[in-house]
Amino acid sequence: MKTLDKKVAIVTGATSGIGARIAEAFVHEGAHVVLAGRREAEGESKASSLGETATFVRTDVSVEEDVEALVAHTVERHGRLDIMVNNAGGPGNGASVTGFDGEVFQRTLAVHVHGTMYGTKYAARQMLAQRSGSIINMASLAGKVAGWSGLDYSTAKAAVLHLTRCSAVDLGEHGIRVNSEPFSTLV
Repeated sequence: MKTLDKKVAIVTGATSGIGARIAEAFVHEGAHVVLAGRREAEGESKASSLGETATFVRTDVSVEEDVEALVAHTVERHGRLDIMVNNAGGPGNGASVTGFDGEVFQRTLAVHVHGTMYGTKYAARQMLAQRSGSIINMASLAGKVAGWSGLDYSTAKAAVLHLTRCSAVDLGEHGIRVNSEPFSTLV
């Protein structure tokens, strides 16, 4: 029996990089995986390469309705949601605080922080009904160490770490684990 046999997982940001590798590992361990991301061609290709237990849903995690629809699709198709990996993200901007573009800062926060919040919110609603589940929020050393990365990325990852701690306190007594790793080494 495989570690994730018959579990149902969503992985955001799964069209490439860490998210794609997480999806591969989960499928290898027996999970049904819904890959999510903005790049439809890459997502469909990745899901197809993983076989019949993987599907793709185009999702912009910064749009709450997209995340709500992603979770609803997953539950409708598979009847449950056991694992939510909030991995979607992008690189930060290296600008100094004095020259930072506010729109760039807002976009980084929308993807990293809002996207993680929406993923946690809608996954938790389903997991509360099941009385079990695991939510994994991808963070970074940049969220703990100033100067490790750009201002926007570091600020966003610090917020993800604290959002994770707050969500763990809120949901833990209901059988839902919420974790994050300050380093990108979960898989």
